[in-house]
Amino acid sequence: MLFVASGEAGGAEHALATHLQHRPEWIDARVLLLTPGPAADLFAAVGLEVRAGSLGSPIRPRAMAAFAGRLAAELRRARPAVVHATGVRAALACAPACQLLRMPLVWHKVDLAFDRRLTVPLSWLSSGVVAVSRATAAAVPPRRLLALVPPPVRLDRAFAVSADRPPATIGSVGRLVAHKGHAHVMEAAARLLPRHPHLRVLIAGAPVPYEAGEERRLGELATRLGLQDRVELLGHVDRIEDVLEQLTILVSATYEDGREGSGFEGLGMTLLEASWAGLPVVATRGGGSPEAVGDGVTGVLAPPSDPVALADAIERYLGDPEAARSAGSAGAAFAREHFAPAQVSPRLFESLARVARPHVRRLT
Repeated sequence: MLFVASGEAGGAEHALATHLQHRPEWIDARVLLLTPGPAADLFAAVGLEVRAGSLGSPIRPRAMAAFAGRLAAELRRARPAVVHATGVRAALACAPACQLLRMPLVWHKVDLAFDRRLTVPLSWLSSGVVAVSRATAAAVPPRRLLALVPPPVRLDRAFAVSADRPPATIGSVGRLVAHKGHAHVMEAAARLLPRHPHLRVLIAGAPVPYEAGEERRLGELATRLGLQDRVELLGHVDRIEDVLEQLTILVSATYEDGREGSGFEGLGMTLLEASWAGLPVVATRGGGSPEAVGDGVTGVLAPPSDPVALADAIERYLGDPEAARSAGSAGAAFAREHFAPAQVSPRLFESLARVARPHVRRLT
């Protein structure tokens, strides 16, 4: 099987690497990245052969044609039983070559981008669609939907944050792009500071070339809000456990950024990881986040683009440590029940086998 993904090391790539770490023995998996990048290390770490093309973002017609040629050569060489494409860009890049060579293509739909324009035609160009949530599946024609397969949590089953939590440390995890809402988390923190004088804000995430100024803008905002000594931009973090252990609450303030369907989480791996670790979660309502956060049980959902409401939601746990512990405990049970790799990864490989060439179906 050939797995195609971006070169970034975002949540979708981490999820795919975790799926592949738990692949059945009968699968011979190879990975092709749209561009070179840190995702190569994720897949190499689980013992996979990784190649890379040069299809950057935004997609240019000449680059698309070049990638399609590279993919066609890879398909002729490896003759995979099925191609799995993570994300809309990967599926778009794979569709022409798979159509030409009559290779089964499964699109793993991880977000809501371009739902009005691309989801229906791309679903029909694919042999089937796997979606990470009900929200991401909503625009897929029912006949093309193979399964709902959420991201598996990559943390050790025994991992949990220690019982002794810091008094007021909120954290946001995600690439340094505007729609991740890191600025709104900081604005909410400024409102909370008078009631919580020891408040700290940790933001873990790497800058990206297409929003190169976001790190500088966040630093300037921290200074304007009087938080320059309280906000830490951690950059890329290899171990999410090291961030979660420092937090009182995980906060995700994503919002729709004006591009069609972009911004909200398809489901939100970080939300699941925080719950798994035993932390309460505050997230904005939109996309798949309501499927990852039990509002009033494992966390609180707040309206997007509203730092005042976000601050009130965070205060619910900063002001009541017992409520925070209860939400964290409920979240740990919820995440283990629904998002452990042993539960979700077999659904992915079963879906791939259903559309694969006949000899793979016989193997399974």
